[in-house]
Amino acid sequence: MAAVVPFRKKLPPEVWTQIIGDVPHPQLSNLLNVCSQFHDIVIRTLFSSIKVYFIGGEQGKSMLNTFHMDWVEETARKLMGKSWEILNHIRQEPSFARVVKSITVVAFSDGLSIFERLTVANALLFVPNLQTFRWIGNGPAFDDIVAECLPSILTKLVVQSSFPLNSLQHLTKITSLYLPMPFFFPDDEEAHDELAVDIDTANILTEVPVENILNALTSELLDLRLCAMHIISIPIRVCSTLTELEILVTIGDPEEFIGLDVVLRHATSLESLTVVGFVVPTFFSFLPHSSTSSLPKLTSFRLSCEYFSWGVGEDELCALCGFLQGRPSLRRLYLRLTAMRMDQTSRLLCIIRGLEGLEVLGLHTGRDILSDPEIITMLAQSLSVKLRALYLAVNWGGETLLVLLDAIAKLPHLSFLHLYGTLSRLPILLEDLAGEAKGLQMIGLNRALWDIERVGSNIITNKWPRWKIKFCVEEDFLCADDAWLFKYN
Repeated sequence: MAAVVPFRKKLPPEVWTQIIGDVPHPQLSNLLNVCSQFHDIVIRTLFSSIKVYFIGGEQGKSMLNTFHMDWVEETARKLMGKSWEILNHIRQEPSFARVVKSITVVAFSDGLSIFERLTVANALLFVPNLQTFRWIGNGPAFDDIVAECLPSILTKLVVQSSFPLNSLQHLTKITSLYLPMPFFFPDDEEAHDELAVDIDTANILTEVPVENILNALTSELLDLRLCAMHIISIPIRVCSTLTELEILVTIGDPEEFIGLDVVLRHATSLESLTVVGFVVPTFFSFLPHSSTSSLPKLTSFRLSCEYFSWGVGEDELCALCGFLQGRPSLRRLYLRLTAMRMDQTSRLLCIIRGLEGLEVLGLHTGRDILSDPEIITMLAQSLSVKLRALYLAVNWGGETLLVLLDAIAKLPHLSFLHLYGTLSRLPILLEDLAGEAKGLQMIGLNRALWDIERVGSNIITNKWPRWKIKFCVEEDFLCADDAWLFKYN
């Protein structure tokens, strides 16, 4: 009689990886002790991206947006204890260390934190497959102790702190470089429809040797984030290879955009363009009309203007509409012009409805109160059936939103939804959204985020803690589109 082969041994590892990939993330830990095969697969999912926290003192209170030191201490014990366990496991277990591909350090602690920095530096010597490293915060600042231990195979470097260039010269494989910026996104204040400024990083921006960095670390660069004041420092050779460019406008001065015309003219491979911050009307004169050959490969565009005290002018709106119109390849679009009037929003909606390839949409409807039923209906009718991720920010005026919510619930591919009331909470219940829109896997309400699990007819919601929201990274989301949409709102 033939021996009975266990069912799990009949399937190749690739199939089990696909199956386990569909298990809700909070439930994955339950599979660790099922068998060695499941353990290895789950470990690669749970710990391919890790976070290390330094928390304490006044900076800890700032990080967690609280005045209660007891809560800071409780959170610090939890997160820093787990951080040490992970770093220690990296040093002791080579098989575990090989799994780690991304490390994010969140540093908000008073004092020198010498022991913590040395512990991170030592762990970096044991991660042979590390691809991404992030340092967020100045408590302590990113320095030579850690920088010189980063593996030379690193491809993505994100620094929201000081930049020790001399100890990073060995990183010759960098394809994605995010230089320091003076903003935090998103801020976790629910009624805070404006930029959250990071004063500590803003004070050191002038000390960052951007021109030297771009000359030293950009031989293979494809993805770049920098402040607008440094646009003029981007070498032409870098412009021609960039596929993603993020520009942070920090001052609100037209001179920040000097050199942008040269960058856009030579960025023939650019697929994604982001402009965020204190944008001034001068910027719109740089937007090429869609009928030109400029930015022919663009599939992703984000424009988030912090304010126009004078409102959005006709010239600016026409330039934006002309840039967007007739771009069938545009797949991701995020528009936040907080000073826009409702009649201007209506004109943009007409353009958006013509973007046939749109799958990811973020839209701030402007300063006017959303109260006209016709505008609400127009907004609902502008949502493409192809949408997979949607963000809407509105100044709600008390009018019923049922037409809009019904339209959202009928979007067949929608898996990520974030709704934001700019002055007050929207009258929407999490349970109702999850129940009506059957495909949603993540829901955001005024920057609070929930993972949605569906077990039969039951809906389980798992709320993200505030520190995870405030310092979220791409690996925290189900897909890159969701992370892109939540990133700068």
